[in-house]
Amino acid sequence: MSEELQKVSLAQVTHRLALFLCCVLLFECLSIAIAPRFHSGSVLAIAKDAFLFRVRNDSWYYMAQGDKAWRQHPNAIYETVFFQRGVRFIYPPTSLLLYRAWQSARCLRIPPFTAMIIMLLVSLLGTFVLAGEFLLCLLPAHMKAASAQAERWKIRIMVAMLAGIFLPIVNAYRVGQVQTLLTFLLVASVLLWLRGERIVPAILIGLTCWLKPQMGLFLLWALLRRQWNFALSLCITLAVGLLLSLTVFGWHNTVEYAHLLTYLSRHGDALATNQSLNGLLHRVMHVGSPVTSGYGYPPYNRIIYVATLCSSTITMALALVVPALRHIAASTTDFLLFAMATTMASPIAWEHHYGVFFLVFLLWMPEAFRRWRTFFAVLAVYLLMTDNWEFLTPWMYTQWSFLISHVYFGGMVLFLWTLFGTRLERNIYPANSSLA
Repeated sequence: MSEELQKVSLAQVTHRLALFLCCVLLFECLSIAIAPRFHSGSVLAIAKDAFLFRVRNDSWYYMAQGDKAWRQHPNAIYETVFFQRGVRFIYPPTSLLLYRAWQSARCLRIPPFTAMIIMLLVSLLGTFVLAGEFLLCLLPAHMKAASAQAERWKIRIMVAMLAGIFLPIVNAYRVGQVQTLLTFLLVASVLLWLRGERIVPAILIGLTCWLKPQMGLFLLWALLRRQWNFALSLCITLAVGLLLSLTVFGWHNTVEYAHLLTYLSRHGDALATNQSLNGLLHRVMHVGSPVTSGYGYPPYNRIIYVATLCSSTITMALALVVPALRHIAASTTDFLLFAMATTMASPIAWEHHYGVFFLVFLLWMPEAFRRWRTFFAVLAVYLLMTDNWEFLTPWMYTQWSFLISHVYFGGMVLFLWTLFGTRLERNIYPANSSLA
């Protein structure tokens, strides 16, 4: 831990965090005041809708269509709903178990859709709480010991407010995306890893794979890092999910989902909310529609496919190799770097998939508290990812269409900065941790 940070009091940390929050709010308010026509969907408006319970039915709709296909054609879910009806149900079969769990809420006289909203709201609030604890764990033990409980609660509240206006987190809840639950599970796994746990984080990562299979790449990461307890626990959780899929949905539906993933990797998506290199290239090359899913997925383009494949391979290789070379393998920084890489390497990465990046901002906060240059750098990248930059929308069909990939650009800057940064390794573990 830096000697300069050791001399900082928790009150000073609170003041610097308050300044960061005020800068974000001031930027958003000025943006609305200067160009109100382009900020009808600003992150502040999104947050307002979210906390007024104006939640949409994104995941609900697609899971309902998948469940309908399952009831009508038990042995041909994806052929029916995705390939024949053109409905974007791209969740694994095990996701339908969660949908049926929402339906079972009727036994408690709770409408199924309300049950989903309650689950997402609890996940959102849980993410706020865990994020605050994550930042506190990064601060020196003596700083917290010498502080009043009120100061620690101020930090928790401000972190919750920052998370509440972080576009990938709050918009996931506002659109009714099950990604809100996945972000909570991932944030919980990072916090537990920071505290020295290995088995429970692996189980949580495994559970996310029941809804988002790409996180299964953590098994490779764990094996290369020789984290045997984590690898074994993750492997068992993945095996249970696969067994459930085979038992409940059958071999054909499980294999057909793998075919669906192959289709998605080859075609990608051009929608503006696809914040990946694949989405950027589709929009720049005008392959597919960036504004509506009504036209289906874009046609296969060999150049885009190869470029996406190369970029994904390089991103994953960097996340696996560089931390080992920098001697921070198996650290919290390394854990987060790999979580970032699995998000950005995907050919389809919606903006709400970037929720875990919020913890990386918190990872840089101790350094930002003592260096103004770092403070404003973190602030700039945060604004790049949390504002929707709606005034760029008219340029969607021009040569400047790449600018609407601001979440991807912000995520890539944060990933490379964290990957090659020279100071974060000093703040990998809390001072009171046995791993320090």
